[in-house]
Amino acid sequence: MERERLVKKLIHVLEHTEEHFESIISLMKELNLDYKEYENLYNKLKELNNKVKEQL
Repeated sequence: MERERLVKKLIHVLEHTEEHFESIISLMKELNLDYKEYENLYNKLKELNNKVKEQL
């Protein structure tokens, strides 16, 4: 039961982290700031998150 709770919490945090990156990128675009590095980080984050989810 404890593991299930931790897995749910981890997935929740991973998804919110992606959402925050999406917001950062969107805001930077609107402000005409260079967002490419954040976009690269976001893509890497999504890749790593998917790997973690596959392990669960």
